[in-house]
Amino acid sequence: MPHLDTIGRWITATTDRTLDQHAADPVPAAAHLPEAADNLRNLRTELLLAVDRLRTLLINEDDLNGSTSTVAGPVQTIRELAGEYRYARNWVDTLIGDEARAAYAQANPGRSVRRRYVNPGDTVLVVLPHTDSCRRQNLAGHATHITVGTSDARLRPPGSVNPLWLSHAESGIYRDPTEDRLYILQADADLAAPGR
Repeated sequence: MPHLDTIGRWITATTDRTLDQHAADPVPAAAHLPEAADNLRNLRTELLLAVDRLRTLLINEDDLNGSTSTVAGPVQTIRELAGEYRYARNWVDTLIGDEARAAYAQANPGRSVRRRYVNPGDTVLVVLPHTDSCRRQNLAGHATHITVGTSDARLRPPGSVNPLWLSHAESGIYRDPTEDRLYILQADADLAAPGR
């Protein structure tokens, strides 16, 4: 479905960086952009489907043969999804307009990164993104082995005996919307850096 990558293309055109390049940037607003884009993409798809269902209902004249709730229900669903979409779009706009993200992007060329597709159960080496949560836990930017789960990942922070569970977005795992597969990002400079 070609509309699935619309958000990624829009962000690339707006910021001159791909979502993968944003994910590799050491700025929280940039690190949150892939998750925000995924959220916006999902809500946009839900909204498109809800509008399509209402359109089909009207074309088939189901609204004339049923009660008024036949149309009222789908319209209310569209209204609720539109509100969620507006919030998600505002989040993306805020991250794109973030001054620290823009200043970093202007001062530094986008890093060259490549995707490595992974599956739940795989143990892989990732560089943890610079999200707010990873920064608070002093994990951001560190190369760490993680075990990929279906919606999260397990890792063992240095010096800890207990495992830590992070969401995909917090652990540097992303979903390719066109192939519906999980991937991590690899930048040779990150994985080869000493002390990581």
